[in-house]
Amino acid sequence: MSDSTATLPSTLTLRCTPELVQGQKVYVRIFPRSVRDEWEKLKGDGDDEQKSPQHSGEKKNLPYSTALTYLKFKTGGYVHLDKYLNFLVSLEKIDDETLRHVFRCVVGYSKGLTTDQAVLLDVPPVADAIANTPEQEFEMTRFLKPMPGKQPKCPDWMYVAVPWVISKKLAQENFTIYDLVPITEKVPATEKDGSLKLDPDGEQVYKNRTIGWKANPNKREVTYLPDSRGGLIAWDHPFGRKYNVRDDETAVNAATKAQYAMSRLSVVMKTEPNVVHPVIFLDAHVTRVHSNMVFAKSTNIYQGNDGLPILHTELVRSGGVRAVNQRALELLARDEMDISVLQALQTRVTEERDLLEKAAEKGEFPSFITPDAGVIRPLMPQNDNFAVGTGPGTLHLRLLAEHVSKVLGEKATWVDFTAEPMTFEPRPTDKQKMAPQERASRIEAGELLHSIGFPPPEEITASVKAQGFEHLRIVCLWYRWNTRLRMINALSLAFPDGPPIGDPSPGEEVFLAPGISVVFRQAERFLSHGDDINRTVEFKSLEEDFADSESQIMVGAWCETEIPALKKKDGEKRNTFLLRKERYDGKFQVRRFLAKKDFVCQFTTGMKPGSFGNPATEISPPKPGKDHAAYMALLDLYRSLGIIDQRLARAIAKDRKGHEAGKFVYCGIHARRQAKTADGKHTKRIIVATALFPPEEEGDAWTMQVWTPQIGAWAPYREAIAAFHASDYALHVDGKGETDKERWAEAAAHVEDALSSLVRDELEPGMGYVVMVDGHACRRMWTGLHNENQSYQEQDITDPRTWLPGYGKGKNAPRKKPSAVIRMNVAADEVPQYVPVPRESDPDTEKESILFASAKLHRADVDFGNPFWILFNIPRNYQAKGGDLGKAITRWDADPGKGGEEGERETNELKAPWWAVTATEIYPVGVADGVDRTLLARATARLCHQTIAWSDRSRYPVPLHAAKQLDLDHPQYRRSAPPEEQGDEATDE
Repeated sequence: MSDSTATLPSTLTLRCTPELVQGQKVYVRIFPRSVRDEWEKLKGDGDDEQKSPQHSGEKKNLPYSTALTYLKFKTGGYVHLDKYLNFLVSLEKIDDETLRHVFRCVVGYSKGLTTDQAVLLDVPPVADAIANTPEQEFEMTRFLKPMPGKQPKCPDWMYVAVPWVISKKLAQENFTIYDLVPITEKVPATEKDGSLKLDPDGEQVYKNRTIGWKANPNKREVTYLPDSRGGLIAWDHPFGRKYNVRDDETAVNAATKAQYAMSRLSVVMKTEPNVVHPVIFLDAHVTRVHSNMVFAKSTNIYQGNDGLPILHTELVRSGGVRAVNQRALELLARDEMDISVLQALQTRVTEERDLLEKAAEKGEFPSFITPDAGVIRPLMPQNDNFAVGTGPGTLHLRLLAEHVSKVLGEKATWVDFTAEPMTFEPRPTDKQKMAPQERASRIEAGELLHSIGFPPPEEITASVKAQGFEHLRIVCLWYRWNTRLRMINALSLAFPDGPPIGDPSPGEEVFLAPGISVVFRQAERFLSHGDDINRTVEFKSLEEDFADSESQIMVGAWCETEIPALKKKDGEKRNTFLLRKERYDGKFQVRRFLAKKDFVCQFTTGMKPGSFGNPATEISPPKPGKDHAAYMALLDLYRSLGIIDQRLARAIAKDRKGHEAGKFVYCGIHARRQAKTADGKHTKRIIVATALFPPEEEGDAWTMQVWTPQIGAWAPYREAIAAFHASDYALHVDGKGETDKERWAEAAAHVEDALSSLVRDELEPGMGYVVMVDGHACRRMWTGLHNENQSYQEQDITDPRTWLPGYGKGKNAPRKKPSAVIRMNVAADEVPQYVPVPRESDPDTEKESILFASAKLHRADVDFGNPFWILFNIPRNYQAKGGDLGKAITRWDADPGKGGEEGERETNELKAPWWAVTATEIYPVGVADGVDRTLLARATARLCHQTIAWSDRSRYPVPLHAAKQLDLDHPQYRRSAPPEEQGDEATDE
């Protein structure tokens, strides 16, 4: 293997020591409060001429976009303007007149002036104040000197500037790539029955068995260029069908063949608990290049000089499409800057707009073909239908670790992680372990060896009875026969020992197992889209299938739906359209309707949306064991009903201290800030708390309860979902807080109410409880979650906010603090990335056993205080699609495959998704005396590994996942949630 193998870390978590930035200077302007206040007023005035009335929400970003775009091109790219104007940081000096000039024009734009008018404007006070703020020169090492036993406190601008410096260093040397080749040995081949395999002459047949891996000596080098975001891009080495060529490749259309992507390395500076240095998180990504500018949100631009970074520029919305900031373009041109690249960009946008207009006139879907790799490369919004798949592969991560060690040498010191000595309880979804010949014979006999994870019927009925019911009835509402058949197939697979479902009549109750039955009803009108449907009338024909609230029958509805095909009207504003679409969508209306009647439901899509202007198509029943959408819907219905099988109990009991871990009540706190109301005055903050209760008697079912501000008391999960979904999100309008910080404090007070009620009304005497929170989402609520406060106690901090959940004071505070608070973090840029490292090596045979992917729990070796843990995870969808292809090659060597008949096809490695190892940080804080932190970390990992309804490992432990899911299922969530909660459409990785 590589010479640097011995120095490879287990994760790409680099300590940011003073030696890494030795001699590097940075230039900073820190603006006073008075200037920041004037800037906020300016942002409120906007840049009206550049925006469409449909996108009034973008108004506040335009002055910022104009100033930042101008400064990036004016100074070369290494510049960052804080959007709240807290600071301006750059690696080069910025003279006062440049700032005075650009902000004078920004003020002019906010008043509706043209560029010619704005440059003649008298210098406004805010522009003068910004320019007169002194530029300070700092040595970076000044802020990186470690203090024993203390968390580093770097100014915010250091987290922007340090990645620039690190990426420039890493770009100074070429990046070495190679592929891994297997080391094999000959072993006797066997038949399916286990006997030795012989050739026609009776001689023993041998086969090659892989016993290790080694580097292919045919190594190559690629060049990475730094970018202005603080990363690196392999600009001159794209991959795609034009570049990954084989002689007999599959014929594809011109648009697909033109698609390509680039390798990008991210460099992010953060902190980790109880580590005396800030840390640099490194990772590899696939950045896919968009075919057009008008629907992209950002673009990369090559500035034509090796000393300048690749410029990452945000595009602003203009008339429903995207374009470069026109104001910045005009201003740079007036200053006689070389804006040929920007002009080319603008020309391309104009041409693409013309194409859109012509397509609209003809009623056609616009078609774009990606241009050849040039100096302008718009970034692809998230899209699965692309010629290059996501994920760099684990080998690329290993090569990145080798590159960092090679470039930085002894200056590269890492945060070490050690695998926790534990094993996880096997899940129902794990593949059955059996000899190959047994597997072959069972498949040949027609046995279905699925790994879906349906709970046993007896455990379902036990959970139903633990909630006070005697019977579970699943009501299947459908309007396509194919969907009905998919539901029947899924239920047959979930209850293999029950009587055949057959072809039941409408309303006929079919018993699947003792205490469990199903009813099928065709309900097209009730389920259909439209806000003019009288669902009360439509429900009357179905009402007899739904038990009343006084009965002992628990009812869950499994419904068919589809994505509505609704178009904007001419002149219709975006917010108006989204509200109309929400009211039109039958899924949301049915969920709300049933919730008001105290019933929960889950949905399965019966139609597959068409792409590129093609119509939607009906989903035919897949082969048995392959209809994962239907299986997940059924499992989610179980979760919504609060059905918890014994997998959680078995998981907790697996630990050597399982008896102790099984005594806690595990509480999950979900908090989220929702979008503002239409009038822009009020902000919704969603608070959901769940509590997972162990049974009183060993072997009985676990139960879950929920608290929300709307309910104000703890209620069973099923009952709470119905109550929560039956009403709109509650507005936080009854508090007194005016600032964002004060409003988050009020949200934290709701959690104190929930925990106080839990301790007072639900906990048995002597029973402890553990609180689990997303530290990233809740960092504004509790100061004890912050890394920088881990070396302090509650009394050391003057912040008036509550230290940790359950630590409130006063008459409404919980009578008992939690036994521990578990801080979770799954933010991609705040958790380490795993590196595949060798477990053993034999120099004589060149044998090396590489751990390609790890699903283990790892403990961090911290410098002081208490440790934290990282649980690595390989997403199920990557496993299912052959994501391990990247373990031995990089994307540059990916084979685009070929089509043909069944036996002639070859895998398209280029398009397939590769490993995207995710990580969950687990950090116990506020741990009571006598409670074992390791026990808590292991129990939390087990509650991630074993889930209620999902078929694989979850990023969050069960209580937190269940709380978050209750919010995600709300009828108002999907359309009104802020972009960060809907998924980043602009993501290019």
